[in-house]
Amino acid sequence: MRLLRLVTVLLTLIAACGSARAQAQSKEERARQLFNDGKQAYQANDFQTAYDDFKESYLLSHQPALLYNIASALLGLKRPHEAAEALRAYLRLQPLDPDAPAINQRIQNLEEEQRLLDAERARNAPPPQPSTPASNVLVAAAPPPARARHKTAIIVGVTIAAAVVVGVAVGLGVGLTQHGPEPYTAATFGPMPGTR
Repeated sequence: MRLLRLVTVLLTLIAACGSARAQAQSKEERARQLFNDGKQAYQANDFQTAYDDFKESYLLSHQPALLYNIASALLGLKRPHEAAEALRAYLRLQPLDPDAPAINQRIQNLEEEQRLLDAERARNAPPPQPSTPASNVLVAAAPPPARARHKTAIIVGVTIAAAVVVGVAVGLGVGLTQHGPEPYTAATFGPMPGTR
């Protein structure tokens, strides 16, 4: 009876490992497909789709090279500060990258571009409207209850999302510790030509 129970437990564990490996392979395939879709969108100058695909691929695979692609898509969307942040994240994960000095220079250039965009937006902003006398202004003493419920719902939603992300990260960690197909290489997920 004990032997049967032990065999059942072992078979269950083997099935769970196989399921985790299949799930990891499925995520890897999905990440590769998203990368390819993002690459095609980028080449078609559809930067929002490229950004969305590269970001989802990164969230599935956690391949640092994808951060470089995300930065390129953000630059196409005229979001240089966020592009610089993506490159900073890349350098945090790949501190020994031989191109680190050039990447740091690119980050500085992107931040300067953001400062210029901000200055341009400030110049083109409409002038402030004159304020009305205090006697004509109605002030609410407290936010309406619906707004408070909405805020609470957002906090609960964000908390649940964070828990899901942690769960997925733990699952990926377990799944990826299994030996599977060939690991990613720079040739698989790397900066697209002309993005460095």
